[in-house]
Amino acid sequence: MLGMMPQNSKNHPTATLAPALAAFQRQGLAVSLEALYQRLPATICARQGHCCGLLPPLAPLEMLAWLAGLAARPAQERAEQVAALVEHFLLNAAQRRPCPWARTGSCAVYAQRFLACRAYGLWSAEAYQARRQAALTAQQAVAAAWAGLGVRLPAQVLAPGPDYCRQVSVSLPGEKSPNIDGLLRECEEDLARWAQGLPPEPLLAACGGDISYLLARLALGEQACLAAKVGLTKALLAGKEHSAGRLLAAHQAQARAWALAWEESTS
Repeated sequence: MLGMMPQNSKNHPTATLAPALAAFQRQGLAVSLEALYQRLPATICARQGHCCGLLPPLAPLEMLAWLAGLAARPAQERAEQVAALVEHFLLNAAQRRPCPWARTGSCAVYAQRFLACRAYGLWSAEAYQARRQAALTAQQAVAAAWAGLGVRLPAQVLAPGPDYCRQVSVSLPGEKSPNIDGLLRECEEDLARWAQGLPPEPLLAACGGDISYLLARLALGEQACLAAKVGLTKALLAGKEHSAGRLLAAHQAQARAWALAWEESTS
């Protein structure tokens, strides 16, 4: 998947992550990741995507896998995916943003969906509630940080994630395994352990599982993406939709140019 990416090029858009990406490929971790996903039972749900309202958190290894797969996509498709993720990052403090891959009744990347998506409905109610509460606590800390900037985030943005869903069931006959929580934790531990075998990458750790933040940092720059988010959030909450729209369009154009630069760096 990384054959088109010159990992030794300092000018390549993903040069910051080049050592980790190269090790990911060399160690065959894309195959390991797919095998890990296959440990989980296939599921079915009558709600068909109703709960897929938020961008899921990704393990660092999943972020690398997504970037590696992105490299193989056609240039325009790659540019639009990057622009959509950057838009998500820039606007999600002012608006309750859906997952960029969510579609009505489906998921645009269902076959390649991440562990958090696959695990939804498989966790026990108790384990899921503990995780949901931890996410809510983290969200309150984010709200406090914004308050320090003089910004009061909308209630809809701070609303907790989806409730536990009891309509998810395994697609084969039989009940859920009573040890499914243990299996899910084992998968998470394996992802963390495999990542430890890669060159240290502070950027992935700093993103806290947010793939939209990772893409915004890569495409716009660490400080620039944060400044853009603050500016857009303040503009939108002040009702300045026109100026916010112009700012967003400029940042999305920059994100598309960053994605398209992959072609130039391989020529």
